[in-house]
Amino acid sequence: MIIVCIIYILMTSIGTLYAEEAQSKRAIVIGASVGMGRELSKMLAANGYIVGIAARRKELLEQVQKEIPTTTYIMPMDVKKIDESVKKLTDMIAEMGGLDLLVLAITGYYDCDFDDSDWKKSLPVLEVDCVGFFALARTGLNFFEQQGHGHLVGFSSIDGIRGVASCPAYSASKAFCIRYLEAERNKYQQKNIPITVTDICPGFINSKDEIDFTQIPSAYWVETLDDATKEIFEAIQNKVSIAYITKRWEKVAQLLPLIPEDLYNALSARPSGGF
Repeated sequence: MIIVCIIYILMTSIGTLYAEEAQSKRAIVIGASVGMGRELSKMLAANGYIVGIAARRKELLEQVQKEIPTTTYIMPMDVKKIDESVKKLTDMIAEMGGLDLLVLAITGYYDCDFDDSDWKKSLPVLEVDCVGFFALARTGLNFFEQQGHGHLVGFSSIDGIRGVASCPAYSASKAFCIRYLEAERNKYQQKNIPITVTDICPGFINSKDEIDFTQIPSAYWVETLDDATKEIFEAIQNKVSIAYITKRWEKVAQLLPLIPEDLYNALSARPSGGF
């Protein structure tokens, strides 16, 4: 009798665990090895998500995985390898048993030399932030359309609102992200399909060690990674259309399109830093 009771308790516990996992939301963050993608992955996990993380460097993904006590999946992914990345995303969705939230926190900014006149030196940001971004977003949206719901979150940048002289290809690529996300969002709203598309549009965030914006005189409203991540998570939870990180950057976003071209061209080129 005691043995029967023990078996019953064990089976009940296992069943409860499986039920809880089945009810948990599933999120994949691509670009999860550093900066905002890394911190957001940890925050999602801490708030009940089963998280899949992807980026180029497996060793960094393994470090993030160790920092997350709950179920986590990792997938090394080089977004410049488009077909391979799409297949890996599809495989990860299947491995995780579904998907509710896809976050694209990717950029090829740090692989570029924008001061070099050779166009190939700026190519990585176009490969990642335009072609790779589109391919992965479309793959995720295809899955969401089949299941009838989902949430796509893409990282753009304040630099995508107007052309930035110090990084033309980067500002152009982020402009693509902004317009593409807007177009998909508009489509689902017109058709009344419960798929949410959120544009995360950061200003100056100290998200990588290579650039410390607090040491650059022309940088302003520099935000910490911790505070930025909290606002990003809040935007995801509230399913907003566009989230300026931090919120005060919305004022800049509203002002920039109104500045006449001759005045805008006379302004000093401000520094950019990926996100």
